[in-house]
Amino acid sequence: MRITPLALCFTFAATLAHADESAFHWPHGAGAAVCLTYDDSLASQIDVAYPQLEAAGLKGTFFLQGNGGTMESRVDDWRQIAEAGHELASHSLMHPCRKGLPGRDWVADKYDLDQYNLERLESEMEVTNILLHAIDGQTDRTFAYPCGDTAVSNGTQPFLEFAREFFVASRGVSPELGSMRDFKFSDTPAFSPDTKTFEECVAYLEDCYAKGTVAIFLNHGVGGDYLVTDAKLHEQILEYLAENQDRFWIDTFKNVTLHAKSEFDRLDWPIE
Repeated sequence: MRITPLALCFTFAATLAHADESAFHWPHGAGAAVCLTYDDSLASQIDVAYPQLEAAGLKGTFFLQGNGGTMESRVDDWRQIAEAGHELASHSLMHPCRKGLPGRDWVADKYDLDQYNLERLESEMEVTNILLHAIDGQTDRTFAYPCGDTAVSNGTQPFLEFAREFFVASRGVSPELGSMRDFKFSDTPAFSPDTKTFEECVAYLEDCYAKGTVAIFLNHGVGGDYLVTDAKLHEQILEYLAENQDRFWIDTFKNVTLHAKSEFDRLDWPIE
């Protein structure tokens, strides 16, 4: 793919920044990291996203919902995806969300996070981790907040600190990140491509590159299901990344956040 003059400027700026040993470094001299993530255990992720990732030679993170339909009918497919080097991560057991917030009429009363307490949430997190361990044998796990919600009991009890006890890192839904020093492991940013053009997705990637941060794509359906990222758009994003692997380090959410933690330790930056 042709590299534009603007991209060359970004490359030069990132090279200067990464020559400084007091700066945050990504592996292999990359100027930024990229995580490709997928929520809700959807069939289109198995049938469309996974084959496209494999064709591009890239790894993704699948945040699985314990009671999602494919968790009963296609568990062998998820095991195959894990064996291929992709990450299986937690998206909770029942996908509870705060029903009291605007636009949440679809949330079932029994999965209303406003009616949860921390004890119930803890037990569901433990069960989900056990379920995922039975599929992939892994113990260290990452998490994505259903609906981006981070509190129970009508919003009075945040569980950001609580999630840190269970998970390497937890993905949120806010797209903004000014610098890696501002990175919050308990509530990372994310970018949803389902309503975006290819040009907007590239602009997001290049903005993260210019800042030396991490681009975290949040997908649901890919070519099907709901909150759909068009299959062609998804393929275009993967092709762009595959052709720019000298500039971007593309890896699973767990691997990227583990590396980021090691850099925070090296630089003596406070976490959270």
